[in-house]
Amino acid sequence: MARCARCWVRGSMRAMNVIVNICGVGMIIYSLWLQKMWDDGVALLPSVANLPLPWFIFTCLGIGIAVCFSTLFGHVVANCIGNSSLCIYIITLLSLLFLEATVLVLIFFKMDWAKLISEYIDEHNEQFKVFVVFHLKMCRLIVILILLLQIIVIVFAVILWAVGTGPSLDQTPDVSNLRQSFLVWPSAPALIENSQTCTRCGELQSRNLLQSFASRLKRAIMTRLNRTSMNDN
Repeated sequence: MARCARCWVRGSMRAMNVIVNICGVGMIIYSLWLQKMWDDGVALLPSVANLPLPWFIFTCLGIGIAVCFSTLFGHVVANCIGNSSLCIYIITLLSLLFLEATVLVLIFFKMDWAKLISEYIDEHNEQFKVFVVFHLKMCRLIVILILLLQIIVIVFAVILWAVGTGPSLDQTPDVSNLRQSFLVWPSAPALIENSQTCTRCGELQSRNLLQSFASRLKRAIMTRLNRTSMNDN
């Protein structure tokens, strides 16, 4: 059984989308639980009038929801693959990744949450302060991990877009035997010996990659020369 590189990249992209989707669902559940713990801890504080909103929890929740929607879109693109849809998916995912990275920097690195929380939590609620600081670092680590996984998905999508979404229809016959007549089609065993059919997309893959690349390059050069001669005429 043979699989072409295109099917391998597409399968890897689907697997990464499943992993990212599971992580997104986990982020949503974790954020909702953390919001409940925050509300319970804030209710025990003596004064909560000027306590800052837990934007790090909202950020984790929002990124989790965005990741789930993006992976569902990616799953649809992987099943109904096409050059245009794949290009739209790459642009959308890059825009979402840029937005998530901006929010990550503004919320988790520009704001000193430990200092802000220390101003409103006294020594009698030190346990709640330690809890918040710990989960603040956890949220930051989870968001960074999700960004890295999304970058891997983008890399697979770009590779799939560069390779091409449809199976190649170019089958290069065996030309090693130069003494064989050009009027006689090569026998079936010769074709089978030098090529193999992908079990997923049905593409006939040549084992001699250098020969296949050379034939495609020659075909492109001849096409360009023919166009140039037609324009001159």
